[in-house]
Parts: sequence; C-alpha cells; structure tokens
Amino acid sequence: MKGRHSPAGQPRPKPDSTPRDEVGRGGVLKKVALWTGLALCIAFIAWVAWGFLQFDHDIDNPREGGFSGWQCDAGRDCGS
Repeated sequence: MKGRHSPAGQPRPKPDSTPRDEVGRGGVLKKVALWTGLALCIAFIAWVAWGFLQFDHDIDNPREGGFSGWQCDAGRDCGS
C-alpha cells in the first residue's frame, strides 16, 4: 500500500423504488411481532419469579397454605 485509498469495487446499485406503503407494512408487522414477543418474555419471567417467591414462602412456612408434607418430620403431619 502506498497510502492511497481507492474504492474496493464498483459503486453499489441504488435500491429499487418500491412504494413506501409496501415497505412500511412489513416493518410495522415486524415491530409489532418484536414488541409482542418481548412482552410475552417479560410476562413469563415475572410469572416464574412469582412462582419462586411463593415456593420460598411455602418452604419457610410449611404449615400455611396446604403445602404437601414432604419436608415435614417423618410420621408427623405439617397441618397439626
């Protein structure tokens, strides 16, 4: 290299001149799909976090809320 810069190839062709309505409709659908997917992901994460919080509460307080007796002392019911 001699310090001179030249284009790597021929200039790029200009994009086709399609009506804005056709291009815009596809873009709007993609945005709606993206935002809907994002909202569903956030809702799922919140639902899982709520489940973890409820499970943690049930482990700390086995006598409340009808939690199954698998973690209670052997031969003893958690409800009593």
